Amino acid sequence: MGREHTYVCPTCGARITRSFRAPSVMRSCENGCSFGHFLRADVLERVDSVPVAARPDDWAELEVEERLLVAMREGVVSLPDLR
Repeated sequence: MGREHTYVCPTCGARITRSFRAPSVMRSCENGCSFGHFLRADVLERVDSVPVAARPDDWAELEVEERLLVAMREGVVSLPDLR
């Protein structure tokens, strides 16, 4: 059996596991969150590790896609991380 990967709802933190590795899984959250993708946990952790000084003032209001772009711009996430 292959390795399992954890995916996280970026809105509420609900977790699922899958036997494949992709940057995200398109899925409706059982908690009714509006975001349509669960992100792989390691990618989300990297996004959350963007230094506070590098975050825009509205970081808390940004959608996860926008936070991911900031993380890529800051070099915290790279294209190979998304494979």
